[in-house]
Amino acid sequence: MAKTGKVFDQFDAALVRTGKEAWIKTGDGNEFKVLRISKETGAWSALIRAKKGQVNPSHTHLGAADFYVISGGFDYRGGSARAGDWVYEPAGAVHEATSHPVDTIYLANVYGPVVFHDQKGNLAHVLDWRAIQTMVNDDKKKRAAAKRKRAAKKRLGTTSKRISKKAA
Repeated sequence: MAKTGKVFDQFDAALVRTGKEAWIKTGDGNEFKVLRISKETGAWSALIRAKKGQVNPSHTHLGAADFYVISGGFDYRGGSARAGDWVYEPAGAVHEATSHPVDTIYLANVYGPVVFHDQKGNLAHVLDWRAIQTMVNDDKKKRAAAKRKRAAKKRLGTTSKRISKKAA
């Protein structure tokens, strides 16, 4: 069993132990637990956590997407989705900012890129499987570096204690 909490078989089926996965900060206020990325189709699935007051900028779904609200809720072009609600966005759906009036966790299944717009309606950035994979890879590197730093600090502390004992 992999330490990441993911178990795979020869057909790329997956069981993700989400309780063992860390939330990845996206830099825009949301946090992700990436469940699956398909390089073949461009689809990706993630748990998304948004704090009360989080606003996601206007965007266009170039591929379809569906969302299941686990807790909390969000307000979007189609209304207000709350815990237990399922939302479907067809490919080509364009909508203004999505806001989170309460702390929210939802499952996102995204079947193509999402283009985020700036305030003038121009392309600001694209969230696709490559961007999600980069986010996951960068987070793994960051966590590995932090782990190495903690281990080095612990070794240094152990060495300092031995030196102190010898000096006494």
